Amino acid sequence: MKELYTVLFLAANSWLDFRSREISLVLAGIYGISGIMYSIFTGRPIGDILIPAGIGMMFLAAGFLSRGTVGVGDGWILAALGMLLSTEIYVQMLCMGLFFAAGWSGVLLAVFGKSRKTEIPLVPFLLAGYIGAVLL
Repeated sequence: MKELYTVLFLAANSWLDFRSREISLVLAGIYGISGIMYSIFTGRPIGDILIPAGIGMMFLAAGFLSRGTVGVGDGWILAALGMLLSTEIYVQMLCMGLFFAAGWSGVLLAVFGKSRKTEIPLVPFLLAGYIGAVLL
């Protein structure tokens, strides 16, 4: 059930990120709070919550420090995902998502002649990475 919930959360935010380069903080907040509640009720170890959430917070800090070069919304999404996903799935999703985003960036540079300053939405690649991590 949590897999479907996560896919729907990432799909909704992927659509928003792709269309308007924004994510829904309301959805991220709801997902994060429900992830905390799920973690409490299932007795999830605190380390399994803090590691993914900490990675999300580092992305959030990078967004603020880079003045938007790294999307702040991506940090909020990653922090919210850290509240529900296990560390293993979270790291797999993040690595695959970043790999897919890097591959797409390479295609944009080599095939479509875009510059390296071209912005791409990250959340659709996180969705693909999550699906890949769950199917592995």
